[in-house]
Amino acid sequence: MPGIRQRGEEIRDFILTNITDNKNIAVLTSERFGISLPAVYKHINKLISDKELTRKSGQYLIKSKQYKYTYRINKTLSEDAVWEKDIKKHFTGVPRNIKDIWVYGFLEIFNNAIEHSKGKNIDLLITQNKAFTSLSVCDDGIGIFYNIKQKLNLPSEEDALIELAKGKRTTDKSRHSGQGIFFTSKAFDDFVIISKGITYTADRQKTVNIKPGGAKFSTFVYMRLANNGGAVLKNIFDKFSTEIPGDFDKTIVPINLSNTDDLVSRSQARRILSGLELFKEVILDFQNIENIGQAFADEIFRVFPNMNPGTRIIAQNANENVQYMINRAINTKL
Repeated sequence: MPGIRQRGEEIRDFILTNITDNKNIAVLTSERFGISLPAVYKHINKLISDKELTRKSGQYLIKSKQYKYTYRINKTLSEDAVWEKDIKKHFTGVPRNIKDIWVYGFLEIFNNAIEHSKGKNIDLLITQNKAFTSLSVCDDGIGIFYNIKQKLNLPSEEDALIELAKGKRTTDKSRHSGQGIFFTSKAFDDFVIISKGITYTADRQKTVNIKPGGAKFSTFVYMRLANNGGAVLKNIFDKFSTEIPGDFDKTIVPINLSNTDDLVSRSQARRILSGLELFKEVILDFQNIENIGQAFADEIFRVFPNMNPGTRIIAQNANENVQYMINRAINTKL
């Protein structure tokens, strides 16, 4: 019966999708679909017999296939040719909305490696199973955070993290808008950059266990996306528009990306604010920030708005101490 078969597929898809994040997948599945534990184990055993799951040391593991590619960086290497020749075939069976995200993300990240890494080689690794696909791009160049530090004259490589989060910062204005990494990081379920011991994740509250193995690398970029997710690239673009859909004039900056626990000076504030005058609305996320100084708050919430009336600064996730300093700055008379 089609109904029974369809429900069975839904249950098994749920198991595959959630097994990596939930140890007690049997109980979770039982509660989700209102079926008994023996019924759940029948589905798990079918996944094992279909070679989509395996059991190791008492734990169920989803089985994946891996595909590796290596490219020499030269004048003829291009991201679109690599996509058409090697990568596109791995996404023929995914829904259109998912494929659109992979096309966008791959082209942006691979192009960055070609044009900015100053390396000699790029390694790609695709890991694919029924539930998820991940793709990593590794290069042996100078390192993304070092490159941003040098080009933007930043105090340290760690300061490059917050520049990546802004969305319109680029080391090559004549050829790039700076939006590529920003929107790629928002489009994927997991997005991680590791370079010379420094890690950037799109979601600072989320722990992603990534082990970049194999050849030596200077920059490692990891993207992971569910094969049947509901994300739509256009909706992601529109989320960062205040009025006209697709007009990138809104951004969110996690302040905890700042390379310090003591946010007290005007210089620190100016580094955070640099380039934000390009937006109509800027949300500063103070999640996990315990305190800020008077000068820091004054520069962001009084001086900057006075000098840039076309940009609205909004604070979110501010604790009582941080909000007190923000209010004090806002209410200061000229």
